[in-house]
Amino acid sequence: MATEGKPLALVVLVHPKTTENRDKALHLNASVTPFFRRPSTQCTTRSIFTPATRPKANLGMVPAAEKGSMFGVVEIWTSPAALATLKTTAPPEYRQYHSTVAREGLYSAERDMDISEWTPCAGFVARKGEKETPKAGIVMLAKFVCKDGEGMKDGLVSVIGKFCDWVEANEFGTLTYSVMTSATAPNEVLLFERYKDLAALGVHGKTAEFRAMFKGTGRFIQVKKTVLSEWEELEGSFVSNQPGGAGVGGQAKL
Repeated sequence: MATEGKPLALVVLVHPKTTENRDKALHLNASVTPFFRRPSTQCTTRSIFTPATRPKANLGMVPAAEKGSMFGVVEIWTSPAALATLKTTAPPEYRQYHSTVAREGLYSAERDMDISEWTPCAGFVARKGEKETPKAGIVMLAKFVCKDGEGMKDGLVSVIGKFCDWVEANEFGTLTYSVMTSATAPNEVLLFERYKDLAALGVHGKTAEFRAMFKGTGRFIQVKKTVLSEWEELEGSFVSNQPGGAGVGGQAKL
């Protein structure tokens, strides 16, 4: 479980068997967006995405046979208690989504979902004072496995975290750059990134500051175990620092 009193990020990778089942599930996801946008729900971010389709996209988290059927969701809650309340109270919208998925056999919650819990610990999900970020053209998930030894994870978080501050102040095409850790994966660090478009991603990777950060991570990570995956964010997503983002119908522009 994530640290009490701190935000909880839920990363869900879903593996329906067919593209048709995925599309039906995504349609259902879109229909419950107003529920997650209510401030009372205490969900600050709900980014929904499918594997990138551009040539040469890095799809390290996507099995080759699932490029057309997989999807993912990153939800960020104000606290673990907020998510626990959702599960225990099970409001009608929440029950209806899961009952429809089960009834139509779109995917199995037990067999076809990879769920992990993370705590945002550095960087930014949305910039300070920003009610909601614009829709991203590209979502990146990067998972790092640290070397064995005391201080490896803390050292990695420190290096990336300092770079996050520079990104927030200087790269406005980078919409989200959030570092996360997990109590259940003590040697792993997850980076949740969102970019306005491919051009913004290209600028990000070519700066001297990025090269310095990348070099600085080398002493802390097992490079061959690093996994990167590129995704395309879907309509109905919202990413913010406040519950519900900009509210029902809210959509930031860039």
